[in-house]
Amino acid sequence: MDTSKYKALYLQETHDHLSGIEKGLLLLDKEPGNSVAVDSLFRHYHSIKGMSASMGYEPLARLAHAQEDLLDRARSKKTVPAPETVSTLLECLDALRALVKKVEGDEPLNTDISPFLDKITRARDAGATGVAAGPATAHAPEAAAVLKISDIMKVEGRVFDDLLATVGDLFMSLSAFKSLTHGVRSIEFKDNVHALGRSINSIYNNILSARMLPVEDLTEGLPRVVRDISRKSGKEVDLKIEGAEIRLDRSILEGLGSPMVHIIRNAVDHGIESRDERLSAGKPASGTISVRAYAEKDRAVIEVSDDGHGIDPDKLKAKAVAKGFPQARLASMTGKEALMLVCVPGLSTSDNVTETSGRGVGMDVVKEAIEGLGGSLEIESVHGEGTKIIMKLPRTSSIVKSLLVADGAEQFLLPMSRIIRAMEVNASSVAGGTLDMDGVGIPVIGLGSALGIRKRHENRLSTVILVDGSGAGGTGVVGVVVDSFLDEIDAYVKPLTPPISRIWGVSGITIMGDGRPVFLLDLTQIISRALAKA
Repeated sequence: MDTSKYKALYLQETHDHLSGIEKGLLLLDKEPGNSVAVDSLFRHYHSIKGMSASMGYEPLARLAHAQEDLLDRARSKKTVPAPETVSTLLECLDALRALVKKVEGDEPLNTDISPFLDKITRARDAGATGVAAGPATAHAPEAAAVLKISDIMKVEGRVFDDLLATVGDLFMSLSAFKSLTHGVRSIEFKDNVHALGRSINSIYNNILSARMLPVEDLTEGLPRVVRDISRKSGKEVDLKIEGAEIRLDRSILEGLGSPMVHIIRNAVDHGIESRDERLSAGKPASGTISVRAYAEKDRAVIEVSDDGHGIDPDKLKAKAVAKGFPQARLASMTGKEALMLVCVPGLSTSDNVTETSGRGVGMDVVKEAIEGLGGSLEIESVHGEGTKIIMKLPRTSSIVKSLLVADGAEQFLLPMSRIIRAMEVNASSVAGGTLDMDGVGIPVIGLGSALGIRKRHENRLSTVILVDGSGAGGTGVVGVVVDSFLDEIDAYVKPLTPPISRIWGVSGITIMGDGRPVFLLDLTQIISRALAKA
């Protein structure tokens, strides 16, 4: 029988069961006598065994069966699985995941699973004298025998990726039609273009809704990460997660995976103190890492905080001096700017190198990854009390609400999520590099100067776009000076590919209705460099 057509569904179902197994084992690790967790785990293993056998994935079926058998013994004898049994099952879970990954990559399942089977046998034999468990929890009544098709359809993510790309093309065509409406008098034509725009927006919103996933899909693996790292480091760490129901575009969540793991590792390795250090400082013996997600306008904010010893900005500056940073520049830095030095490649405050961190490699990559997603990174820390990493991210990707601006003969897009307001001023009022706003001097940068655009003549009036510059070295509001702003548009922004991806100061490109390519600017890069030169 040809099972290839069922592979995608098999992988989807198996990943769900593997996630359920990990949650169950972590619960069992904390509550060894939880018979409900044992029953749930048994069902997950049984399902994977049956599906794998049907698909012909024998090593997966054998390994799942062995783990199912180990749990069944504990369930039937009403014994509490030993801590070593849970650790063995977690190791075997990783082996199951490795085999599933081979299935995804169409690789042969030639992994030797005998070492894991031997571990399971030893755990089973050791558990023969287990502790008696409490009375078994009653099972839920059997569901009514009604045949019903599920309301949920499982579709591969690439289908929505392709649909979104098609809608992007429709937006570009719509832009061309809108341009045509300026030169015609037909009310009927304009009404039809407007109706077309409403339909395209409706399709886009429906696709976007289907692509949105809860942050929980990203954070559900964090308890295991924290458990493994804390045990390796010999520290006690609790993890708290709040706001995991906030939904983001799938591509944003995918890009957050690696940065989140690195931030968590840093928090455990270098943030949380040892048990003795914490007790000496009057803190609870167990450290706490908190992950909090919430919405802020059209952006999502994810904060990762710990109650460890925090970051010493003076120590950071000393490390920076050793790396050759100008002392005058360091002396003028605010505390918030000094904290961002941890994102400088090769700069770490840690004196200890672990397997996962401490070489000054990573936070620069984290910052680059967050900004590559169209977001910004901030750091707050109080020495002796803890550190908070703040990631501000767009909730959607690809279709970006943007402000089209002109400077010289060029046009650019600025993301609306960063714009506070636009205003027209006399060019002389921003000539000194600042703009007076109610007695407060706001730094301003000329977009043309920052990008090296040559102008034939200077305008008497300038347009200042006030933007949120909080991701650019800790600065607040910044004014970006352009010649004019043209329109607010929904731009289908495509990622840059080599060699164009090496262009500084841009994060994507769109094609306007008249066929003209326009760059979406990376405001964080542009503002950071301009202010550093000021």
